[in-house]
Amino acid sequence: MSAKEMLLSKIDLVKLPVQTFVEAKFREKIAKVLTTVVPMLSWRNYRASLESTSTFFAYVFFAICFCLCMTILSVLLSPKIFKKYWPNVSKLDRRIWHTNMDTYFPALFVPLFALPAILTYDGGDGTKFVHRASLDTVRACGLSLGYMVWDLAVLLEDPKGQQSAYGGKKAYYLFILHHAFSICIWPYAVLAGRCVYFVNFFLVSELTNSNMATRWFLLKCKLESSTFYVLNGLAWIPLFLVVRVLVIPSMLQAFIFGSWNALSLGEKIVAFTTLPIPSMLNVYWARMIVMNAVKYLVTGKDPEDSKSSTVNDDAKAPMGNTTTTTTTKKKKKKN
Repeated sequence: MSAKEMLLSKIDLVKLPVQTFVEAKFREKIAKVLTTVVPMLSWRNYRASLESTSTFFAYVFFAICFCLCMTILSVLLSPKIFKKYWPNVSKLDRRIWHTNMDTYFPALFVPLFALPAILTYDGGDGTKFVHRASLDTVRACGLSLGYMVWDLAVLLEDPKGQQSAYGGKKAYYLFILHHAFSICIWPYAVLAGRCVYFVNFFLVSELTNSNMATRWFLLKCKLESSTFYVLNGLAWIPLFLVVRVLVIPSMLQAFIFGSWNALSLGEKIVAFTTLPIPSMLNVYWARMIVMNAVKYLVTGKDPEDSKSSTVNDDAKAPMGNTTTTTTTKKKKKKN
């Protein structure tokens, strides 16, 4: 057995129970609804489309339900489990605490399907822009989109609290735009088989969000001087570089030499304007992460945390609250 086969078999031990539960509980029911709304999906020629579409929406539904349950459990249990640290958490942060628990969902579940999708991808080097997505890609995308639907609802329901969590108004509205855009584009890309190679890598990058969420919780518990805080940060750096940066050359090659002629004009415009953005942001964030890590190792202090008491309330933007830092400096000058 090769190393790849061993890795896939170990992932299956965790993935298959989730897959079996979701598809047994939801897929058939959703397929019935889809064939009622769009009867031609029941035709023989569209059976593959029906399988992919019903699978996609089954995982979207599961993700939304799971996030709701996670939030409810956090409201009920967090004050008891973290009672030693709970007094240190402000009222505003307590509300954000519960919704930030949901961040672990895409970070842990989406890569379970996205990584096998990458390892078993049969579309060559990614230059084939029109290629049917595997069911693992469909599952991973459904989970990610379900989380984004839930997170978008949270963003819109609590603007003030979420602006603090994301690092100010600019980052807050940027994430609203990101979620809305992804919710509109990704289902089409996956279900129509467009630029699937890139989508797989974007999905597996969710893995790094667990470290960012953990960092936020440790800061709120006033544990930024703990060994676990340091280890979490040190583990995050190589993980971020491997998952988000080292894959850029292969994606760049696919982007440059891709079969652009296979796409329609609208698809070309969307692909050309959106595919490079995540990689550009990841390079920028990687540079900032490494610089801050070096500063931390040299000074022993979190570079972001030392700038402002409200800085780094962000579990979701990789580089913390740079907007708040700027605002704090302006206030000091006025005083």
